[in-house]
Amino acid sequence: MISCVNYENLQQFGKAFSSQFRLRYRCFIERQKYNVSSYNEMEYDQYDTPASAYFVYESPDGEALGCSRLTPVSQGSMLQDLWPDLVDNPDHLYTNNVWEGTRFCIDKRLPPNLRQQICRELVLAYLEFGLNNGVQKIIGVMPPLIFKRVFGRAGCEYDLLGPEKIIDDGDVIRAAALVVSAERLIRVRKKTGISQSVLNTGIVLSTNQKTKVA
Repeated sequence: MISCVNYENLQQFGKAFSSQFRLRYRCFIERQKYNVSSYNEMEYDQYDTPASAYFVYESPDGEALGCSRLTPVSQGSMLQDLWPDLVDNPDHLYTNNVWEGTRFCIDKRLPPNLRQQICRELVLAYLEFGLNNGVQKIIGVMPPLIFKRVFGRAGCEYDLLGPEKIIDDGDVIRAAALVVSAERLIRVRKKTGISQSVLNTGIVLSTNQKTKVA
C-alpha cells in the first residue's frame, strides 16, 4: 500500500512524510552524490511545494522503503528549469493537468522481490492518483534504461518527449510522458497481478477529483 501524503493530511501521515526525506538523502546524496540541499540527513529541494503529492511505501514501523513525488507543472518543474531542451513540444511544460514525477527511489538494501513490488505499486499509484485528480499526463526525466525498468516492465507505456542528453557525470537522460487513462491502469494491473487499489489517501485531497479508482 502506498501512502499519498500532502500538506493537508500530514496529521495522518506525518511519519511517512519525514521518512521519505531521509530515504531521499540516502539515495540521492549518500549513494548518488547529488549536490542538493539537506537538513538533519533529510534531502529537499525547491520542488517540495504545498501543491506536491508524496507517495510512500512504508515498513511496518513507518520507515519509508520507497517513495516518489508529483508536482503540477503550473508550480514549476525540473524540466522547465533545468532541461527544457529535452522536450520538443514546450506545451508539455506549461499545460494545465500535467504533473511532473521526480525523486523516484527505493531502498537499495531491500531484497529484489520487495524492490520490484514497491516499484510496481509506485507506478500504479501514479496512475490511480492521476485518474482521481484529473491529471492528463505525468512527465519526468530519467536515464532511458530506468524508464524501461520502472515503467516498461510494469506494462506502463510512455511517450518519449525529445532527444537524449549526456550530463556532467556521463549519464544519459531523456524526458518522457505517461498518459493517464483507465485503460492503462487496467493494463498495468493485469501485467503486475495487483488487482486492487494501492493508494491510501487518508482524507480527501483538495485537488479537483474526477474519476474515482476502485
